[in-house]
Amino acid sequence: MAKGGLLPTGFAGEFQGLSDSQQGYVSSDSIKYSESIISGLMAISDGAIILVSGLCLYLIHPGWGEAVNSTYMAIILLTAFVAILIFYFAGLYAISYRDMFKPQTRKYLRVYAVFFLTMIAIIYAFKASEEFSRIWVFSWFLASASLLGLERWLFNRMICKWSKDGSLTLNVAIVGANEQANRLVKSIRANDGPWIRIAGIFDDRTDRIPETIENFPVTGNLDCLIRDAREQRIDNVIVALPGGAEQRTMGLLERLKILPVRVGLCPDMTSLNFPYHSFSLYGGIPVLDAIYKPIDGWNSILKSIEDSVLGALILLLSLPVLLIVSILIKLDSPGSIFFRQTRYGFNNKPFEMIKFRTLYASAQDKSAETLVTRDDARVTRIGSFLRRTSLDELPQIINVLRGHMSIVGPRPHAMSAKAGGKYYQNVVTEYFARHKVKPGITGWAQVNGWRGETDTEEKILKRVEYDSYYIENWSILFDIRIILKTFMALVQKENAY
Repeated sequence: MAKGGLLPTGFAGEFQGLSDSQQGYVSSDSIKYSESIISGLMAISDGAIILVSGLCLYLIHPGWGEAVNSTYMAIILLTAFVAILIFYFAGLYAISYRDMFKPQTRKYLRVYAVFFLTMIAIIYAFKASEEFSRIWVFSWFLASASLLGLERWLFNRMICKWSKDGSLTLNVAIVGANEQANRLVKSIRANDGPWIRIAGIFDDRTDRIPETIENFPVTGNLDCLIRDAREQRIDNVIVALPGGAEQRTMGLLERLKILPVRVGLCPDMTSLNFPYHSFSLYGGIPVLDAIYKPIDGWNSILKSIEDSVLGALILLLSLPVLLIVSILIKLDSPGSIFFRQTRYGFNNKPFEMIKFRTLYASAQDKSAETLVTRDDARVTRIGSFLRRTSLDELPQIINVLRGHMSIVGPRPHAMSAKAGGKYYQNVVTEYFARHKVKPGITGWAQVNGWRGETDTEEKILKRVEYDSYYIENWSILFDIRIILKTFMALVQKENAY
């Protein structure tokens, strides 16, 4: 791929020395920041600075006193809240690459000074100034303003760093090697600088396509794009096809549904009928959002916190159970305590899932060519109990803490699992779309009874249907609901053997 084409005039010097991986797109395992996350962190940091500086100075002077502390606490909280709102509406949380090397500290402090002086004027107008120490008020303003200026300078340096190493950039793949894609790439290069990097240009045709678009080579067809999206970090895909190619576009979208990326359509395709019509800007060109990336931005952070906190808590509480079960397995039959099996994970990547061993060591089937059935002779005595109670799944908490799985999500399936004698992906067209999120120990399909043997095609169709519903409607409350229903479902033996 041609390198350096995305760096606008005036910024080339700032980005000299980038490695090949930084100038192109980066590994799918690399840390990815988004503008919404950074803006949110700025707002949280602003609020914390105003709150903490006001409280600390209050403790120094006039000091803690029951008669006045509630009034001081109220003004500190109100000031922090209103300041964040004013910063937001003043556009101080918007990140622009044109201001990347020119900190907005002056504007930041000017807005804060006007706000603070206005607040003081209001206090005097309502004759409430006698309730507050003047020393505290002006010390608070000077301290918080200085810290806010320092904070914005530090954020600016971090944004520069993240832009250089690719952590903040959007890696965008373009489908369609045509004049429309040519205009899009030109506009991105002229307007979005290092924020957007072209991860590749792809076309599903085999003839009548140019070798390059604006010095970027056409790197392959849609199969190559899907492969690259699993091996590298691709954030967004833009379908840039001419008007009149609606049927071809719909076919592309059906195939792109399996990827955990946002998919957009260039203006010529906006006449297509989609349930959502929000737009994103790429180099000033509006692109219709056709497919959304699930559990993205702050939602992904909340999901990670949920997995880390609950995972650590469950592991701590279950240590006695893990120890007892391990001893029982060793006493029941020879062989290892744990059973490891390769399964599909996030973005269709394989990982090694850990379970308690429930089959005799000589009868283990790591490829899952033959699923366990009711009264299966391969199941050990303790294994039967573990499978009925789902305790065999408990070691998967280790997979959660390693980042391979979530507490809640679509259950990971063995790579050779079948339904009605057919591989799952041959039964369900959109089967791999369930891998747009991390697999889970429990899931919406499981708590609704779709667990256990898949001896018919209907069972896997229903599982995928419930998994798709979960992905499209995810929320923290939904996860909590599933976890609570899981505890209720564990006492039932239906479909568990």
